[in-house]
Amino acid sequence: MAGSKLTLLKQAVCFVIDNLGPSDRLSIVTFSSGAQRNFPLRRMTEQGRREAALAVNAISANGGTNIVEGLKKGVRVLEERRERNPVASIVLLSDGRDTYNGDNANQRRSPRNRRSSNATSGPDFLNLLPSSICPRNREGLAAGQLPTFHVHTFGFGLDHDSSAMHAISDASGGTFSFIETVGTVQDAFAMCIGGLLSVVVQELKLTVRSASRGVEIGSIPSGRYASEISEQGKQGVINIGNLYADEEKEFLVYLSVPSAEIEQGATKTSLLQITCSYKNTTSEEMVSVEGETVEIRRPPVLSPTDVVISREVDRQINRLAVAETIAEAQQLAEMGNLEAAQAALTNRRATLLSSVSAQAGDALCSWLDMELTEVRERMVSRERYEQTGRAYVLSGLSSHSWQRATTRGDTTSQILLQGGSSSNSGATMYETPSMVSMISKSQNLSLVNRAEQVPPPNKSCNLPPPPS
Repeated sequence: MAGSKLTLLKQAVCFVIDNLGPSDRLSIVTFSSGAQRNFPLRRMTEQGRREAALAVNAISANGGTNIVEGLKKGVRVLEERRERNPVASIVLLSDGRDTYNGDNANQRRSPRNRRSSNATSGPDFLNLLPSSICPRNREGLAAGQLPTFHVHTFGFGLDHDSSAMHAISDASGGTFSFIETVGTVQDAFAMCIGGLLSVVVQELKLTVRSASRGVEIGSIPSGRYASEISEQGKQGVINIGNLYADEEKEFLVYLSVPSAEIEQGATKTSLLQITCSYKNTTSEEMVSVEGETVEIRRPPVLSPTDVVISREVDRQINRLAVAETIAEAQQLAEMGNLEAAQAALTNRRATLLSSVSAQAGDALCSWLDMELTEVRERMVSRERYEQTGRAYVLSGLSSHSWQRATTRGDTTSQILLQGGSSSNSGATMYETPSMVSMISKSQNLSLVNRAEQVPPPNKSCNLPPPPS
């Protein structure tokens, strides 16, 4: 990375530094053939911010890209720290492929994105990473061996390894963002830190229990959040972890409900009892909250309003179905079958647009429609898919899997133009008010910087007329 890309990256990192406070700490690690700590883990006091900015501006480009060593060094910085902040994360940005570990691109793909026909017998790329960000296997993850540090990865430009960056973030519980153009790198960082600086809840766990005899939990599509159904369908648990301020998570719970038994005028059935527990990041105390019991009406005779489809449920069904179709299209594209990938996207779009929530003008459905259209456009040819399609799709799947905002191409530049909302029903998906506020701050600063760089207009000089 050199030239204007490196300059813009330095500006973006300095923007991050300027928005950290005395209670925040930052360390900077760079990597080329090896890795080095350019700035130790320091509190971002006024002096700390000044020295961090000096360290950033002193960074120069070197040859080679050793992502594994960079992550190992970053993990070592966090593991060896004497003071421990409640929230600790790694932000990884690269514009190239790891030239020292696993040169075969298929070897660096996450298992669900790897083409089995081309799978190699070499060591998995993820197994080279520290276990604190990447548990060695999915069995360990399911057994509670959760990553200690989330890695939020940013693929910069057209030459980075999006499959590797997505695999790293996915395994660690972080998100993958695709920065398509150099001008959006600061906005992408702004969105990320807008969330990280607003964590209000940790170790969030949602529990649902059957509230009536015969009501059984069938499935809970929870994306990449670990979920478990136990006691023969009587209980379901979703482990969510960290939650940003004003962030929303929405989950569908599929139930098996017995036939209504109308006894002594009973007209409803209790379905679920909901509780959640979490750790308050300020007090570090565990909190338990009881939710309202979910009930369903069971009238002896159905009225027209009783058979109306819930728009809220329908829109969530659409969200899950669109994400599933995009993942299917991505697998088809990896196998070279772009025609089938585009057909799947076209069919899903038709189904989406005919749904009850879309017909009612639901904003989330409009956003999903735009996403399907954009994904299809980026799969129009093999060249287009290789250049930007894969990275765009993987950043989108990362966003859907965690219900968390990511940068996709240059989408952050559209947030304010479209009236970004903290609700998932807004014109953009998953952004929180803190994210939108930080992006606005970044964009306003960029406008000021551009204005300062514009040379003053030429002024005409009022010279006296020449002598006659």
